[in-house]
Amino acid sequence: MSVNLKKILKFTLLLLILLFFLYLAFKGVDFKDLLGKLKDTNYFYVIIAVLIGTVGGSYIRAIRWQYLLDPLKPKIPVSNLFSAVMIGYLSNAIIPRSGEVARPFILAKKEGISKASAFGTIVVERIFDMISMFLVFGLCLFFYREKISEAFGAYDIEYWALYVSAAIIIVVIVVVVMLFNLEKTERIVEKISKKILPERFNFRIHKIFISLINGFLFIKYPKTYFKIFFSSALIWICYALSSYITFFAFDINLNFIDANLVLTMNSFAMTLPLPANSAGTFHFFVSTTLIVIFGINKETSLAYATVSHLVGFIFILLIGFYFSVRENYKFSFMQELSGNNREK
Repeated sequence: MSVNLKKILKFTLLLLILLFFLYLAFKGVDFKDLLGKLKDTNYFYVIIAVLIGTVGGSYIRAIRWQYLLDPLKPKIPVSNLFSAVMIGYLSNAIIPRSGEVARPFILAKKEGISKASAFGTIVVERIFDMISMFLVFGLCLFFYREKISEAFGAYDIEYWALYVSAAIIIVVIVVVVMLFNLEKTERIVEKISKKILPERFNFRIHKIFISLINGFLFIKYPKTYFKIFFSSALIWICYALSSYITFFAFDINLNFIDANLVLTMNSFAMTLPLPANSAGTFHFFVSTTLIVIFGINKETSLAYATVSHLVGFIFILLIGFYFSVRENYKFSFMQELSGNNREK
């Protein structure tokens, strides 16, 4: 099977999943009422919310990334990191999950650091993001467990959250052990790679693996722990505040704790890498949360999900495009990612 055919089949499958969830979300909706809700929306609140979530949250994400990168290269300008974050979001919007690869690639090229080590810090980021999500989800279970089961029982979200949380803990423990026994880890990796890989690949695999582990070097610097944990909390607060402020645009009478549950369900939806920033799953999970758990009518719930997703998506496209032009990134680097790049 050719590479192009595989790409076409993958994209078709993702598109079908997107359409399936859009069908579930919009099934039985009164489109006349929905259009009326969209017309009556107070977009001032929506724009403020997106500025706080997309811009504010991303800027704090860039600051946290600086802390994670300090062991590799101290004090990388936050402006450079912010532009890489936004270009990465734009990449994700075009090709799902490509931003996680594009971001470290862009930064490594600009700052002269290892691409694999920079990618390692992205893995750390995702671990912190998932920890934040599962911690808040665990708190939400105290208040909404029965209603969450009623709304999403078929998807076994509680069990998935438990299994993934356990997996994250195991990964963190393994990485910590590796970092504090780096020489022994290198010997083990080298021994395994020699057994299962051709000799010409051994050195490269060994180098890439150690570079990835270096992305976790912040663990050796306890003085950065508070900054990283505090910035992670601030990122979540920005996103939750964004969800909460958007309630006002639709006269939805819910509180900040309720917004955290909506955000958590939104985050679960975004873990499925669909085109157009996980459209479909976003609409389904967010609208179902509002309808089943909080008793908001279907048209208002779908209007909330549609406007939140669309305006956020537009902001990501505009800001990402601005930085890609400013930094002279024409996305030709996406071809390089699949080429024979040599590790720095």
